[in-house]
Amino acid sequence: MKSVSRTLLATLLSAVVLTGCATFEATGPEGDFVRSTNFSPLDTFSYKHTMVSGMAFRGSQELAFKKLSPQVLTEELTMRGFEAVESGGDFYVVTKWRKELSSHAGIFDSVDGPTATMNRNSYTASAGAVRFTLVVELYETATSELFWSAELPNIFDAIQYSEERVSLSLRRAIQNFPDRIEKDPNLPNIE
Repeated sequence: MKSVSRTLLATLLSAVVLTGCATFEATGPEGDFVRSTNFSPLDTFSYKHTMVSGMAFRGSQELAFKKLSPQVLTEELTMRGFEAVESGGDFYVVTKWRKELSSHAGIFDSVDGPTATMNRNSYTASAGAVRFTLVVELYETATSELFWSAELPNIFDAIQYSEERVSLSLRRAIQNFPDRIEKDPNLPNIE
């Protein structure tokens, strides 16, 4: 009897330790800096372009992606304190939408959240489906080097397309980009 109790106790203790080691990040960092950059001189930005690739897009979808991408990302970056300029900003934004057949969509990938993904009647049946992937990239204008990127694979199924989902996806992609740094004019310039 003591042997069974000890075995059960050891099993439970192992399960607790292993569960404590496992981490699940529901939202995860959608975007992050891909290299070191001096962030303080970045005050202005311009929207460069929207690329669509992969499977054929309906004409109305392609137009909506190309209209909403600059509109939503300009709003989001302006709310963070950056000034939008037509061209010649300190950094520029590139958006890439890909439409492709995906054999797997992670439960946290969808813009609708994990609960909505699990509640979809066809979730298990449609492991393979046509889905959209969104990539938002920010480049320093002076060097044309990428300094920040967000990739959201399988953000929503093509059958779920709506302009609202496109806007929500763009907002989710840029959510971790920091606010503009306010410079204190009383501090000495280190350059």
